[in-house]
Amino acid sequence: MDARKPRLLTGDRPTGPLHLGHLVGTLQSRVKLQDSHECFIIVADLHSLTTRSRRDEIARLPNHVRDVVLDMLSVGVDPSRSTIYLQSGVPAVYDIAILLQMLTPVARLSGLQSIQDMAVNAGLGDADVPLGLLGYPVLQAADILMANAELVPVGADNETHVTLARDIAEHFNDAYGKVFAVPQPTVSATPSLPGVNTVAGGAERKMSKSAGNAIWLKDSPEEVARKVRTLPGPAPGESTGAPLFLFAEAFLRDADELASLRAEYDRGGIGFAAVQDRVIEALEKILVPIRERRAEFAADKHRTEEIIVDGTITARKVAYETLGKVRDAMGLENLWSGLVHATQSRAEERKKPFYHQKS
Repeated sequence: MDARKPRLLTGDRPTGPLHLGHLVGTLQSRVKLQDSHECFIIVADLHSLTTRSRRDEIARLPNHVRDVVLDMLSVGVDPSRSTIYLQSGVPAVYDIAILLQMLTPVARLSGLQSIQDMAVNAGLGDADVPLGLLGYPVLQAADILMANAELVPVGADNETHVTLARDIAEHFNDAYGKVFAVPQPTVSATPSLPGVNTVAGGAERKMSKSAGNAIWLKDSPEEVARKVRTLPGPAPGESTGAPLFLFAEAFLRDADELASLRAEYDRGGIGFAAVQDRVIEALEKILVPIRERRAEFAADKHRTEEIIVDGTITARKVAYETLGKVRDAMGLENLWSGLVHATQSRAEERKKPFYHQKS
């Protein structure tokens, strides 16, 4: 019998389609890890409610979920090797999250920069931050620990959340007995990508769905080129750290070519338009097969929905098994079963004939 593969969990919030930042941040790594790991990939629709809970926003979720899954499939996530599932379709995770909340100090959550950034991007003042947003990392920990994931590929902004999940797992295991695997985060060599100047100052911030400064994986070649050309060129000699050259570092696969391009630019031999051209060319080599796979999956009617349902059924089985272990470890299952046993005993007593009670 083959040894069990280590388990991995990662995923995305369905607040819109995925972009190039997702590609270099986690998508490429999760595709590579499919052979060596048992992969659970979450479509985190509950997490989207932390900043998008209006009725009209929830009504857009079906399209967003489909978009996100199509993007995953288009980059090479294989549903025969990865379990793609809908977070809200796994109710046991809610129960696990509530139990983990009891073990997590508020002070540990309120100081997280990622939560503050999400609130700012959603236009929420301090007084308007919902409890669900504050507790976002605990629900994320429940997702990770539900699957007993040992590895969690994340963007740089979520690394602290995996650290919190590690701390919760270790605290739980110490307090109640070994139930959870202790997860380890892994961050891409390109943990974030600058945005494009499709909005004012877009290149000064990381690429983000909510910021409106993204190049979507499903963008046409014309849209990709238009957006890349919004990236200004730095002064000659100042290419290091400039958004345009961060794109070049992320997508030019030949290190010698990248070094040559940078050196030529810095000595004034070429202008920034030539660098933009080279980035666009490199991007198209990556995006053409992605667009083709996306079109194939999109044309297969209801295939995407079938993949999500199949994956969610698998995730539900794993989650309920984990929830049972958590309840056993904490003594909650014994509490409930004791009450049931006492009630059953009382019912049996009531069924006894009168003369047995008198004897």
